[in-house]
Amino acid sequence: MIKRPLGFLCLAMVAMLYLFARKNPAPRLEYDLSQGKSFTVVGKVYRKEAIIQRDYPVSVLYLKNVQDGDTAHGDTKIICYLKAGQPEPELGSCIKVKGKLKTFERASNPGQFDACSYYQISGISYRLNQAEILAKTTEYNHLAQSLYLLRSFLAEQLESNLPEKEAAVMCAILLGEKGSMDKELKNLYQQNGIAHILAISGLHVSLLGMGFYQLLRKCGVPMKAAAVCSASGMALYGMMVGFSVSAVRAILMFAIHMLAIVCERTYDMLTAVAVAAAFVLLEQPLYFYHSGFIFSFGCVAGIGILLPALTEGIPQYREKGKRWESQLVKGLVGSVGMAVITLPMNLWFYYQFPVYSILLNMMVIPLMSLLMLAGLILIAIQLLNPMAAVPLVFLIRGILRLYEFAMQLCNYLPGRLFIAGQPKEWQIMIYILLMIVIVVLGKRMKLLCRWGIVAVAMLLLCIQTENKVELTFLDVGQGDCIFLGNENGNNYLIDGGSASVAGVGTYRIIPFLKSRGATHLKAVFVTHPDEDHCNGIKEILSVGKEQGICIDNLLLPDVADERKDQNYHELETLAYDADIPVSYISKGQEIYDGKLRLLCLNPSKDSFLEDNEYSVVLQMDYGDFSALLTGDVEGKGEQEMLAYMGECKGERITVLKAAHHGSAYSTPVEFLDRICPVYTVISCGEKNSYGHPHAELIGRLDDCGTKIMITYETGAVTFRTDGRKMEVEKYFENSGYY
Repeated sequence: MIKRPLGFLCLAMVAMLYLFARKNPAPRLEYDLSQGKSFTVVGKVYRKEAIIQRDYPVSVLYLKNVQDGDTAHGDTKIICYLKAGQPEPELGSCIKVKGKLKTFERASNPGQFDACSYYQISGISYRLNQAEILAKTTEYNHLAQSLYLLRSFLAEQLESNLPEKEAAVMCAILLGEKGSMDKELKNLYQQNGIAHILAISGLHVSLLGMGFYQLLRKCGVPMKAAAVCSASGMALYGMMVGFSVSAVRAILMFAIHMLAIVCERTYDMLTAVAVAAAFVLLEQPLYFYHSGFIFSFGCVAGIGILLPALTEGIPQYREKGKRWESQLVKGLVGSVGMAVITLPMNLWFYYQFPVYSILLNMMVIPLMSLLMLAGLILIAIQLLNPMAAVPLVFLIRGILRLYEFAMQLCNYLPGRLFIAGQPKEWQIMIYILLMIVIVVLGKRMKLLCRWGIVAVAMLLLCIQTENKVELTFLDVGQGDCIFLGNENGNNYLIDGGSASVAGVGTYRIIPFLKSRGATHLKAVFVTHPDEDHCNGIKEILSVGKEQGICIDNLLLPDVADERKDQNYHELETLAYDADIPVSYISKGQEIYDGKLRLLCLNPSKDSFLEDNEYSVVLQMDYGDFSALLTGDVEGKGEQEMLAYMGECKGERITVLKAAHHGSAYSTPVEFLDRICPVYTVISCGEKNSYGHPHAELIGRLDDCGTKIMITYETGAVTFRTDGRKMEVEKYFENSGYY
């Protein structure tokens, strides 16, 4: 550090900013009461883009210095999705716009993406949908608007020469324009761990910036002048493509490199990354919680510090015939080293690691320079001689098709995703400490010993430390979803659906399962086939294997054929198509899994009851802990269940899942008197059209002395027990919302 005083100073500043961010979490934005209301605001356009939404192009504006009514909100920023046919204002112009306010969704379950926090880090408070521009100024930022028009022009050149899919990828790679990319193709890059090539980062800036610098030098421009011109050029490029976190980091580091040339000093990458980190965090310390910041700066720091220690001592073959072997081994070890660097970040944010990304990056990254160069030359030649661009079109298409083929091939290979769940903070800290040991000892340790420490660190990072039974009631809006995890690693899912949340399986249930490392479900129960209990299960049955989720058995209520509706048969068909066995459960059947027992209390075999009445009811017992999971049972089903419970010996229930989302027509007094629940969880959506939970039920629950938890108020509710002691966790309390 003595050799890097500036780097040490910036690193100390980063540490202080981290402590500040930990002690000063983002305040909750209070816009919920204005949800759906028409708002008129005034603000300055600082960014705009075109995206594809439901197969239609939509213009999106980003406004800063926003005022609504007579109230100014300083640095408040918002996003406006313009109504079709609206004129596009210039960058830097002030506009008056009217639209319907929509807040960003906050996470209410472990594993769920927190859009509210993500946008709040960027200072964006809310969005306006179907926005109309009422007025705009004639003054605007001519430089920013000119760069935007240049970006649009360059995108048109790519789109006119390349097929739609390839043009969209090249626009993302060269211009940072991802809005036109097909969603499935974007997911393909993300799932295979090579989406980093679509973000403007160090690879892009170093190639373009250093390429421009070398070109100027070959043209006879003095070294210092070339450095200033190159740094200025990259700043303009950043303004054109949008200053994402990775772009800001790369451009700042490149500017420091050029400054070193001007000052005739030696460029130090670690100092540059520390300066860039301090610069970004001074503007917004909450970037410590931003995945883009962590990945961008973490990878560069790892390349500069850890990767040399991991690759030092690799045998070098100087013989003519063995040089390629040496390069191959070095490339493979380097790629594995990058996996070691990114593993904790992937597990923390995405709970999984794409295993074959190690091999894919060995192919993708070396070809990126050729691909970008071909794209730039294609644009230039298109302007001069369109016919001469044909070979470049074939080259670009060939490389991108190779990428796509390799990714699709990896999707068919076994073990594509390693899903370990989200590690604890102490596991991350131990991992980092072990990496520091490798860096500090360095050459004093043998190569095999270094990689042995890596193996131990990875093992400690990935092991699940919980040895308790977990029962989690997810917040799925107006619906039900319950996760049960045994101490021996077996997992169960009871229902999974919502009438108010679109894509509940994809965006809430699957991320939760991944965050818990629950990739293997021993059984999935569907209490009855109403959409608010099973549409998420349908999603999991359809895409589960692709997402790394394996199901051993689908359990449906044992009812007469006449009672099986279209949803019931669709569940059977989806399970059959996914090679998942289907079983049917009825009253009196039991499942034992170690100390865990699941007893079915409803329905009777070949039941003729109505849909809600024949809901599967499960009693869970584990030591002194018990839970009653009631689905939507009501009416005759509830009466039959009570009669059956009267025949069985029973004790006070620890947790009751209130039937039918807290309906007044279920969970009668005699039932509550029979089970006397300590806790009652009601799963329903806020301001739902049914009025759940009904006041009559809340009154009955209050009278019996149970502690009531409603998922839209608490977020996901988790009970953990070893059979004797129990702990309760409400997601909003745990995440700092309350």
